[in-house]
Amino acid sequence: MHFTDVGFLSHLIAAFAFAALAVSVLARQSPNGTNAWLVIAAMGTVAWAGDFVMAARFGGVYVALLSPAETLRTGAWIGFLVALLRTSWALDTRLSSSFVIASAIGFVLSVQVGIDLVDLIGHNGPSLHARPLIAALFIVGRLTVAISGLVLIHNLYVNVEAGSRTSIRLLCISLAGFFGYDLNLYTFEFLLGAPSQDLFNIRGAVDVLTVPLLLLSAREAWVARVQLSRQVVFHTLSMSIIGGYLIAMALLAYGLRLVGGDWGRLLQITFLFATITLGALVVLLPRFQAALRLLIARNFFAYRYDYRVEWLRFIRTVSGIDAAAGHLPERVVEAVCAVVDSPGGALFVPSDDGHFDMAAKWNWRGFSGAVVALESDLAIFLASRQWVIDLDRLRDGTGNYDDLPVPAWADGDRSAWLIVPLLHLDTLRGFIVVERTLARRTLGWEDFELLRTLGRQAASYIAEASTQAELDEAGKFDEFNRRFAFIMHDIKNLVSQLSLVARNAERHADNPAFRADMVATLQGSVGKMNDLLARLAQRTAGRTEHDEAVDLGHLIAEVVSVKSRQHAALTFVHDDDLCFVSGDPVRFEALFGHLIQNAIDASAPDAAVAVTLARDAAGTVVTIADCGSGMSPAFVRNQLFKPFRSTKPGGFGIGAYEAREIAHAAGGRLDVVSHEGEGTTFTICLPLAMLIAASNRVAPASDLPKRISA
Repeated sequence: MHFTDVGFLSHLIAAFAFAALAVSVLARQSPNGTNAWLVIAAMGTVAWAGDFVMAARFGGVYVALLSPAETLRTGAWIGFLVALLRTSWALDTRLSSSFVIASAIGFVLSVQVGIDLVDLIGHNGPSLHARPLIAALFIVGRLTVAISGLVLIHNLYVNVEAGSRTSIRLLCISLAGFFGYDLNLYTFEFLLGAPSQDLFNIRGAVDVLTVPLLLLSAREAWVARVQLSRQVVFHTLSMSIIGGYLIAMALLAYGLRLVGGDWGRLLQITFLFATITLGALVVLLPRFQAALRLLIARNFFAYRYDYRVEWLRFIRTVSGIDAAAGHLPERVVEAVCAVVDSPGGALFVPSDDGHFDMAAKWNWRGFSGAVVALESDLAIFLASRQWVIDLDRLRDGTGNYDDLPVPAWADGDRSAWLIVPLLHLDTLRGFIVVERTLARRTLGWEDFELLRTLGRQAASYIAEASTQAELDEAGKFDEFNRRFAFIMHDIKNLVSQLSLVARNAERHADNPAFRADMVATLQGSVGKMNDLLARLAQRTAGRTEHDEAVDLGHLIAEVVSVKSRQHAALTFVHDDDLCFVSGDPVRFEALFGHLIQNAIDASAPDAAVAVTLARDAAGTVVTIADCGSGMSPAFVRNQLFKPFRSTKPGGFGIGAYEAREIAHAAGGRLDVVSHEGEGTTFTICLPLAMLIAASNRVAPASDLPKRISA
């Protein structure tokens, strides 16, 4: 290396500047804690710069001592940064973390010192650059130390309190310039094969520029103001792993170049490209990220979770701030699963038929689940004990779950991992089944307490959404009632007008002018009534309901007969057995009329719509199947049987809701199976009537055609 007068002068100034820094720190504050490390680092820089000055003037052994002096100087500054971060890393209490960090940084510095000693002992022999492999290892070590310093600086700046960043900003800028210059210097040497004379000699002057910033930022409060977050540790450790991986691969590539002969450069380029691609794939794997987070939580922090970050992420996810957010049930599942790095989950909520049904799934394709009775052992345990259930412990019999049996669906699906109860005001509003994590982890009290807390919060969101939906539904009914009140007012006016015409007709029926006026009045009244019916959009039965024996086959045949006038492909098939059910014939007529009309509306003009009636041991089974547009599972689950939810333009969305309510009122049920683009099948199951006298076993058939065609 050629020493110039510029190098001599710049390093002489650096020696005096850093000596002044050390004296200033000693004079202003006592040399303890972090300031002691700053003094050591400053004096190490003085020793290095002084050796450079002696080497430039006298050469000899001073040249050989220049590299060891630089290693000690850089190591002292690394120690200063670690001292700044000591409190936030809890190195005083976590021996394992101290050992890992000290071993990693100490190993690199030890390799540097070892190479320096080898070069120092044999300084009269071949130079370091005459031994390519040792020289490459030396430069890679220098690059590793420079990168480590920049990573620590980034760690320091990001985690300091916002109010304290003024002084820390100056410190980080000064040290970033210090390590950044070293990184550029040795990067050029690694790429070009020889050091840059200009960068080497002007280095002292560049380091002098950092001294004023260090003087302004020298505060003992540095240590107390640093607050390290898990996210930054995650990124820092990730970048450190990536950097170490790339350095190791670069050394192997360099070795291939040395031993490969004419093919060396080709092998080097191919190997580097393959290893970089493989490294990127590994780092981006969710399993790697989950395992790294678990490693950080276990070894770097007193608590496993950063509760502020977890809570903000939970609120953000449930609130649907992200652009890809789904409906509230899916967002709740995602928010709970994200806490334990689970890739998916399912939400179960109570239904009207006395079961917990799966209301939503998030990223869990394989899980099918099953209905869980409201009074089942699982539901009773969750409501009474309010515990998060670890299904692995439940399967093994190692958990304290009061002899709770393993649910059949959980026993058959080993991917089901946890059951998180959703409790609102000590009432079980549902539960979330969490899929097993990608990286195997053991749960502790922190995990269970956090999941229980988030389960309660999620239950409050679900309860609030349910209450809001009920309020919206009540509001829509209120709006419908108000609209109907206006219609009734108009009907009252029409009735009054027609009553007046009827009374006058008795006296003026022979008057041609009166008859003409009466006809005009009737036509106008009919037109207004048709408008009112169009506005109402449904038939209203202002009559008292009464149960009677209804011949279901005869009733459905009459409905199909009328509906077939508008859809010729409508068919009705039933066996010869009489099917009697007990109920109001007008409401049964409305039930089948709604569903058949929906099937016709969803089908093409020539598409088949099939209605079948059969008997089984439990009662009567009516199916209405079409080959129309079909409905999505989400629409069937969340909207089909909700009032005022309709896919038809101008529809009130009451037909399916009313049909199900009529079936339930008669002691039956209404099921639906639908596939988008393939069609829909409604199945109505009604119980058979008890023994009925022959005289009243059939509803008056003469009234049915009139009611249906009206």
